[in-house]
Amino acid sequence: MATRDEVGAEKQDLLQVRQVRIGDAEYPYRYGAGCIGAILEELATLNADSFVVVSDETVIGLHGDALLPGLRALAPVDVISRPPGEGMKTLTCLAEDIERVLAAGATRRTVVVAFGGGVPGNLAGVIAALLFRGIRLVHIPTTTTAAMDSVLSLKQAINSSRGKNHIGTYLPPHGVFTDVNLLATLPARELRSGLCEAAKNCLAIRPGDLPALREVLAEGRLAEPRSLLWLLECSIAAKTSVTAHDSHEKRAGLILEYGHTVGHAVELVDHRRRGVAGLSHGESIAFGMLVAARISHNRGRLSLDNVRVHDEIVEALGAPTRLPVGIDIEDVLAVVRDDNKRGYLPAGPGQIPFVLLDDLGTPTGDRELPLVPVDLAEVRVALESLAPQRIAEPVGAEVG
Repeated sequence: MATRDEVGAEKQDLLQVRQVRIGDAEYPYRYGAGCIGAILEELATLNADSFVVVSDETVIGLHGDALLPGLRALAPVDVISRPPGEGMKTLTCLAEDIERVLAAGATRRTVVVAFGGGVPGNLAGVIAALLFRGIRLVHIPTTTTAAMDSVLSLKQAINSSRGKNHIGTYLPPHGVFTDVNLLATLPARELRSGLCEAAKNCLAIRPGDLPALREVLAEGRLAEPRSLLWLLECSIAAKTSVTAHDSHEKRAGLILEYGHTVGHAVELVDHRRRGVAGLSHGESIAFGMLVAARISHNRGRLSLDNVRVHDEIVEALGAPTRLPVGIDIEDVLAVVRDDNKRGYLPAGPGQIPFVLLDDLGTPTGDRELPLVPVDLAEVRVALESLAPQRIAEPVGAEVG
């Protein structure tokens, strides 16, 4: 993979391209800086009879003028835009949106454009998968979380009333187009949110990238094209390395769920409590990694030094290193009980499948199914050690 300096030295006004291979699926990921015009030229080659743009009100307000006029010059455009947040990933919204798209005259030549972060991206993916049993989907991510994580997957899902991503399917996008200048406009908190997923890739998959990640964080120049382009390269390399032969992320690709079991639960509980003011997806996953690292250590698997590496990286990202005040551990555990990884392996009462680590980049158990059963009591202990006003130090003795 190119170094950060080499990536930054490439011409940023042109679209670079990487082929993403996930199992039998393959699609191009085109990216650059200041490249909206080039993206529109690529979309023109799709010969669409209409576009359905799935977004949210914030994204449309910030970036709609950069994309929509050029898109309308190619074909009619129907914009589906809702208030931002997990509230749009529901069956009610999905049904309303599909009926609206059909009433607007969608055909098999229609292209669904996911324009925004991971939430509209997931909704757009389900819409595209269901319309006429599958029409073309393209992503134009505007957040680091989407650009560096969610678009590098075939998974498309919405939430149930009980938890995240319970209802969905798999659909490869026709292509992904990222202009990192759109990412650079994000508030610092949202910019760092996507870096939390990049950090997960370093900790769980490619620890050799940690020195470069530390450099990016130490410089604090997260919005620079050079940094964003390198992080994009890093994320593509990490995710495709574990999904190349696992298109549905049901085997080796499950390592990407590191931090997600508790992270998803904390995210959902906080969203129910505070709406869009709650923890971002990336912040939640970063906290979930701290919980997973402590469970791993308490089992005598992950060293104390490597738990401290987790703490260092998460703190440098500005993500929470303790359970936020106002989030009840019992509420988190109630959502954890319904985690969407249930059923991958036998688990007894009070147990859930979990991704744990023996070492940085080394999952506990079988690499081809990196899940182990974990007692909810173990999750509780780890959460209690990270509760407010508690020192976030792992329980148990040092291991090798």
